[in-house]
Amino acid sequence: MKHIVGFLLGMTLLTGAALAQEPAQPTWVADGLLTAEEAAEGFYPLFNGKDLDGWWSRGENKNAYQVKEGGIILVTGEPGGDWLFTNDEFDNFVLRYEYRCISGEGNSGVGIRAPKEGNPAFDGFEIQVIRAKWETPYQRSGALYSVVPPEVEADKPFGEWNSVEVMADGRRVRTLMNGTQLYDANTLDYTPETVKEEWQKPANTRPLRGHIALQDHSDAVEFRNIRIKPLPGGEGWRPLFNGKDLTGWQVLRDPVFHVTPEGCLQVSGPDGWDKGRNGIRTEESFGDFDLRLSFRPHSPRANSGVFFRCSGDDPWPRTYEAQIDNHDPKQFTGAIWDQVQASELRAGDDRWNHMRVTANGPHIIVWVNGKNVVDYESKKHAGNESGWITLQGHDPGGTVDFKDIEIKPIGN
Repeated sequence: MKHIVGFLLGMTLLTGAALAQEPAQPTWVADGLLTAEEAAEGFYPLFNGKDLDGWWSRGENKNAYQVKEGGIILVTGEPGGDWLFTNDEFDNFVLRYEYRCISGEGNSGVGIRAPKEGNPAFDGFEIQVIRAKWETPYQRSGALYSVVPPEVEADKPFGEWNSVEVMADGRRVRTLMNGTQLYDANTLDYTPETVKEEWQKPANTRPLRGHIALQDHSDAVEFRNIRIKPLPGGEGWRPLFNGKDLTGWQVLRDPVFHVTPEGCLQVSGPDGWDKGRNGIRTEESFGDFDLRLSFRPHSPRANSGVFFRCSGDDPWPRTYEAQIDNHDPKQFTGAIWDQVQASELRAGDDRWNHMRVTANGPHIIVWVNGKNVVDYESKKHAGNESGWITLQGHDPGGTVDFKDIEIKPIGN
């Protein structure tokens, strides 16, 4: 009888698992928001083409920013629009977008490293948007507004779409328009001595982190295909993985971890279930921190996770785990295993994805590809105040690549 009951219970569990549907992975390439090459490289869209989810409007006139058919943000130029900010902030990145001028002078701008207080054009940076052939060089389209003028004019005639790429890496800012480089500048060179007019501000002390923003100035301008790829580095961040070897890491049990020629830390499951659990952990312990990393799960299915505040000998400790699994029906990527589900699946297989975990006491926040998917106060593991970071090897044959693993301690 016990065997029959066990058999029926097993069949019930298998049937339930079979009926559970895998979550849908992002369709950004099929939707035209990214090219296949951009997706593989680790770009993700800042604008979903449908609504302003992920953005915040500072101005009183919330209708100044409208979503149009065709995946377009219309900046109307109506009074009171002010600036539209991304919810997320960025240190170093490659930003790509397209714009076209619709009315008047086509005056607008794209803020980078912009604070939500003050004027992003001067308290952060602004990439200028305006009609072609503007008279003042440092106000021409593509200029690092009031700081660096374009070396060439590459914008198209009024009403045509222009494509822009901005790379911000430390104090270096490089801008391309329609495939032509406008400048490759070091903002440290723009000191108070270089300021020509009272309303301008030097660039050498402006922030190295902030929001992406769109300006409502006085004219109608349209934007589309706004996407970003985060780059490593930034103030206060330090790498946990050097891209060359396993210095600073300790392998736990079955050693199926190695550094690829590409400079990735490749984590695989054990050679067989009989080999038991495995993982690779930092030698250093951390309490409260911001952790960020890039990960690439290999198809057909890769199951891994990022444990934190770990202790003891178990490679899969009973502590916090930020899940990496794009196929689990409930505990998919971004979830804190056995505690809280992620609000949506933002990661995809066979492409680079980006995760950030903030652990500040019991307050746990997880971002995946620019979207806050977990924000909660944990009621478990109160005794786990500090510990290692561990990357999990899970299923046999399941492989995940990691790179750009960085941490920024919070407080002491």
